[in-house]
Formats: sequence, structure tokens, C-alpha cells
Amino acid sequence: MKVLVTGAAGFIGSAVCAALKSQKHEVLGIDSISEYYATDLKVMRIDHFLIQNDVAFEKVDLADNTQLLKSFRNFNPDAVIHLAAQAGVRTPNTQLTNYVTANLTGFTNLLQTIVQFETPVFLYASSSSVYGNNSKIPFAEAELNLKPTSFYGATKLANEIFVNSVLSNSSIRAAGMRFFTVYGPWGRPDMAYFRILSSILTGSKFELFGDGSMRRDFTYIDDTVSGILALLEESSKLIEGKPEIFNIGGGKPVSINDLIIAIEDTAGVKVKQVLGLEISGDVRETIASPKKLQEFTRFTPSISLSDGLKTFYIWAKSDDINSKLFSWVDSTQ
Repeated sequence: MKVLVTGAAGFIGSAVCAALKSQKHEVLGIDSISEYYATDLKVMRIDHFLIQNDVAFEKVDLADNTQLLKSFRNFNPDAVIHLAAQAGVRTPNTQLTNYVTANLTGFTNLLQTIVQFETPVFLYASSSSVYGNNSKIPFAEAELNLKPTSFYGATKLANEIFVNSVLSNSSIRAAGMRFFTVYGPWGRPDMAYFRILSSILTGSKFELFGDGSMRRDFTYIDDTVSGILALLEESSKLIEGKPEIFNIGGGKPVSINDLIIAIEDTAGVKVKQVLGLEISGDVRETIASPKKLQEFTRFTPSISLSDGLKTFYIWAKSDDINSKLFSWVDSTQ
């Protein structure tokens, strides 16, 4: 199968590209290499996951329709896995246009292109952020009371609405994937687990937003990738013109305070904390119901937080990574 992956220099996208290639798919990765966080981390991912696995890569901004059309004409994919986005719930209101450009304009361009080329399969990243604070626990895909608390979450919910309105009654099999706090090696340096361990390894202070009672359904990167590939493998079961939504999360939430303790136990060192202001865009807790994904693909995320953090710690303390941690985290401030 010929698979085009957007966001190929990103945390999830780069790992998906390598996994697809290992399954003998023909893969094209595209990414704009935005400056939301340190671009050298993205370049290192391209080298580690794409170049070393002989995955083709093109620098493409989805907001530039001319670039996007060129990639589609040359590659003509059988499936698109859309993972590119402006991420983060804490981006200030002065930068909201970044979300509009990447998550709305770029997404719309991609959606139009998929329709134009009649791409058979479209899997796209949504987020647990769409559930907000009013959804029933655990979060299930059938939930109707979706009220995102962040602009990022609102754009992801808009993506789901766009897909339903554009692809309904088309010949395209589509599924949105609501990710739940993906973590692990090569991750995003703006996320709490990354900043905590970076603080420990570099001796810097970790700024804790709120009181640490927020709970997150942490999903290890390998589980996330396995969930995406399982959906691709079972995509023939999707009904043409009837988009679906799937949670990719294990349903085992952990508070940020407990996350800190778990990382301290893994590293054998206490973190220096400073209290920061509570962020209005943060939801109180995220808990996935994995039932629908399990029934559709027979896959459920299963890697424990302790095992995932051990692998992340080994990666982070390696010489070529440890020396860059502080600058990567600093790039997100």
C-alpha cells in the first residue's frame, strides 16, 4: 500500500513512518517543520526514523495548496494518515492564527485534495481535548456533550465536523483518532513528562501548572503507533462515506503529582518544583474508553506507565540527547 503521512517530522508521525516501512508499505512523509518547538529535534527524527529506514520525505506546508497537490500527483497514495497539526493547549491567544493556519486551513486543503484524488482511506488525528470537562467518564466516542476548553481542542472538534460534512456519502473510508497524552522517546518537549525528566537530568526547575491533581490517560508511543496501524489494517471494515471516531488510549489515568513521583523513582532523583499559574485550557482529567478500538481491531493499549518511563529515561540520558534537553524545553517557553 502507498501511504502518505503528514506531520512526518513530528513525534507520532515519524514513528508511524518507520513502522509502516517495516511492514513493507511504500511511504511518503511530509512536514512543514514548523518552529513551534526546536526544529533540530524534528530534523533528528527525520534522520532516525525516515532516512535510516529509507522513507521518502518532502518539506510541504499543508496551508500551501500548490505544494500539497504536487506531492499527491507524484505519489498518488492509497491511504493518508494525517498527523500534522499545531499542537498544545497553552499557546497564548496572540498566536491563535497558528492553529487556524495549520489545523483549519491546512486540514481543509488536505480534505479537498483527498476528495479530488479519491484517496480510498483517510485516517486523521483528533484529540482527547475535544471531550472537555463535561463529558461522561470514561470518555466514549458516542459522547455528544463535547465542549473543548482550549482553542486547540476546538480546532480538533472542527476537523471531525469537517470530515463528516465533506466525506459523508463519498467513496472514502475515514476514521478520526482521538489520542490521549502520547509520551515516550523522541516526544514533544512542551509536555509535562518531558519537562519533568529534563529538569531532573539538567538540574533545572520544573514549573508545575496548577496543583498537580489533574489526571491524564498516558499512552506510550508504541501503543499509539500500534493502534494507528491496526486501524489501517482493518480499514476495509470502515464503511465508505460514513466516517468513524476511535479513542486511542488505555483508560488508566494518572495525576501529574503521581507522574512526578513515578519519574523521580525511575531516575532516582527528586525534581525541583516551582508552582505556576493554572492554565484555563487544561481539562481536569482524561480517561479513554478503549472498548470501540478493541472491538474493531482487537487491539488495546497495554504498555504500563512504569515501563514506558524507563524506556524514555534510557533515551533521555544518552549523551547525544541529554545535552539537548534543556534547549529543547526552553524552545517551548
